Amino acid sequence: MHIIQSRHGLVAHLLSLRKQGENVTIGFVPTMGALHSGHASLIDESVRENTITVCSIFVNPTQFGDKSDLEKYPKPIEKDIEILIKHKCDILFLPEFEDVYSAEYVHQKFELGELESKIEGASRPGHFQGVCNVVSQLFEIVSPDCAYFGQKDYQQTAIIKSLIQLTRSDVTLKIVPITREPSGLAMSSRNIRLSDKGRKNAAFIYKALRDIQTDAESRSLLELVDRAKQFISSQKGVDLDYLLAVDAETLNEATSIKESGSIIILVALTYEGVRLIDNIFLN
Repeated sequence: MHIIQSRHGLVAHLLSLRKQGENVTIGFVPTMGALHSGHASLIDESVRENTITVCSIFVNPTQFGDKSDLEKYPKPIEKDIEILIKHKCDILFLPEFEDVYSAEYVHQKFELGELESKIEGASRPGHFQGVCNVVSQLFEIVSPDCAYFGQKDYQQTAIIKSLIQLTRSDVTLKIVPITREPSGLAMSSRNIRLSDKGRKNAAFIYKALRDIQTDAESRSLLELVDRAKQFISSQKGVDLDYLLAVDAETLNEATSIKESGSIIILVALTYEGVRLIDNIFLN
C-alpha cells in the first residue's frame, strides 16, 4: 500500500495509474480514521468493484461544532494502517490541513435547503456544510469513479447525494449497509470511548429499532416511535436527542407506513458522554 501525504503527490500518482489502461476505475473511501469493521466493509466493497482503492484519513475540523469533541476524536494511525493493508487498500491519502484546504481556499456555502437544518443538522449547526466542504475538496483531489459511505450516517449520505448533484460531479455514490458489533451496536469510531460495560449495554439502541421493525404491521407508527422513545429514555445515563420515522428519500417526518414508499427510523443519543447514532429501514 502506498502512503501519500501531499495533494500534488496523490494527483500525480493517480494520473499515472489512469494512463495504464482505459478500464482503470478508482474507488474512494473518505474517513476520519479510527477505523473499524464498518470502514473495512467499505474498503472491501471498493476493492471488489474497482481497479484501485483510495482511502483518506483526515480529521476535518470544519465539521466539528464542539472543539472538545474534535480534541477527543481518536487517532490510532498505526492500527488504521494495519487494517488498510489487511483489506488490500491500494493507497492511503494522509494529508495535512493545507493539503485539503489550500491557503487560497474559500469556505463554500452549499445550497442544501432544509436537508442540512433538520434532524442531525438541527443538533449540529454547520456540520453538514463542513462535510460538504471537505468532501468536495477530496473529490477534486481524488477524482474517483465511485465513493463509498456507510448507511449509519444516513442523513450524511443524503447530503453527499445532494452535493454530487449541486457540483455536477460524475462520482457514483455507493451506500454500504451498517456493520454491527455482536450485541447489535452500530460500529463507530466513537464506540472506543464507551466503557466495556457501556459498550455492551448500548445494545438497547438496536433493540429499540428492531422492536419497531418487528411490530410495524401490528401497531401504528406513532405508537411504535413513542414506545421506543420511552424505552431508550428509561435507560440509565441516556440523553435522547431524537428518534424519528422519516421518508427515506425526502427525510420528511412520516406518520404512517402506508403513506410512504420507504421509511427509515433515525436515532441519536448521548450515552456515557458519547454521541451515538443508528437507523433501520422499516420497508
